[in-house]
Amino acid sequence: MRISSEHASQQTIRFSDFSGGLNTTDAPESIAENELSRSINVEIYNGQLKTVAGDRAVYKSSSVSFDSIIYDSIESKILLTDTDRNVYLLEDGTLTSKGTLTGTAEIQYAAWEDGVIIASGGKLQYYHGGTLEMLANSPDVCRGAFIKQGRVWTFYDDELKCSAVGDETAWTNDSNDASSSQYLQVGYKDGGKIVGVCSLSSDVLIFKDNHHAYHLAGAYPDWSLSEIGRQIDCKGYHACVALGNSTLTLGRAKMQAVNVTDDYGDMMARDISQKIYQDIVSLPATVRLRYLPSLNQVWLLAGTLTFLFLDVTTGGWFTRRYNEGVIDAVEADGSVYFLKHNGLYVLDESLQSDDGYDMVWRFEPKTLTSDNNYLIKRIRIDTTPLHIGHADEKIRVGRVHLNVTQPESARYVYDNHEVVYGSTIQLVSNHVKPISRTSEELYMSQEEVYGSTMPLVAKSTYRAETRCVDREKSIRTLVYGHGGVTVFNSIAFEIVEV
Repeated sequence: MRISSEHASQQTIRFSDFSGGLNTTDAPESIAENELSRSINVEIYNGQLKTVAGDRAVYKSSSVSFDSIIYDSIESKILLTDTDRNVYLLEDGTLTSKGTLTGTAEIQYAAWEDGVIIASGGKLQYYHGGTLEMLANSPDVCRGAFIKQGRVWTFYDDELKCSAVGDETAWTNDSNDASSSQYLQVGYKDGGKIVGVCSLSSDVLIFKDNHHAYHLAGAYPDWSLSEIGRQIDCKGYHACVALGNSTLTLGRAKMQAVNVTDDYGDMMARDISQKIYQDIVSLPATVRLRYLPSLNQVWLLAGTLTFLFLDVTTGGWFTRRYNEGVIDAVEADGSVYFLKHNGLYVLDESLQSDDGYDMVWRFEPKTLTSDNNYLIKRIRIDTTPLHIGHADEKIRVGRVHLNVTQPESARYVYDNHEVVYGSTIQLVSNHVKPISRTSEELYMSQEEVYGSTMPLVAKSTYRAETRCVDREKSIRTLVYGHGGVTVFNSIAFEIVEV
């Protein structure tokens, strides 16, 4: 049948690439086709968009208000601190007091020998072998801690100080011994104080509160200190983070990336936050940047229910939302842990809930506008559910609403395929068939595979679609729901401009 001349201009709009992430700077109709005007609890997964993993509680307390995570990667131990500066070891579900921090400033730490060095604004402390030890000879004020060329380093004001080689207890300088404790003034009389240090292999980047940044290379006595820029801002003591061979630093109005493998100069820092400018400006100086390698994401944590995160692979920005504010996060032994004031939690890919509460997710791609009207004729959405139960998932295009198709397993009662009380008719007679499969049927087994928490389910693609007649001046697309771990392959609709 020939299409009437009125509908000869029919076109198919398809959204499948969401790698551009959030763009809250431009109007929804002005963003790129791979960008989102809204994004809550979705992330990039193998190049596609997926709802984020849920979580389960590792330890909760009604009497302790937690503040920070310290991960001892040498001994594979998790330490927690509270708002009263107490330090605890969390092991096998038991919280054991290990002492008190020496300072009242933000905590920084670094793996060292058989434990972890901790800086909190007072003297350095060393946790190892189950004991929290104060390094009595370390400087009186230590605002940070990092390791370089076999020395423990710290900083305060405009000075870097390091211990003797291989000895965290030795902090006395001997001019006749190059292996003794050393110090270095950064930016002589430039009026700034050090607020951030990122150690990258043999290089160190140093950020000051006057927007000056420096590069330290080499080992004493052949080390070299050079200025790399005067417009590289670092908002606070946790506002910079190392990523392989580059560093991210968060300033008052932008996030910048500095590549340490290239030549250095005033223009070396690159702004990567132009699309979320207003969100960056609103962040407090106490924000904590945390890099999580298995997700390849940087979380920007300020204790709020909703927070930004950067997908390092694509450079896209997204947001997560939890039922209570997240204050810290760390990756330990391949798992992602995060801290709320009431306890420690771990991400769980088999869940789409936060401590048992629903995690609402939604995203909104580009809005289409026309000088005339759009006639929407058909809508379809292709998804790959990674869950086995029912989830409340919907899409709205213009004024047309459509439920997202759920997996076959969601249509049974507790996966029961048997008849009920002698009935010869199954509870569900109309099975939903996937439009494609990646593997053979796995019979809905719930057994674990080598400790994996994900159930054995065949990854199949399902399609929900509807024919419709809806006239709109502009077409806004919104996908939303809760309760399911779902990959969104594509959203498509057929429209005619009339």
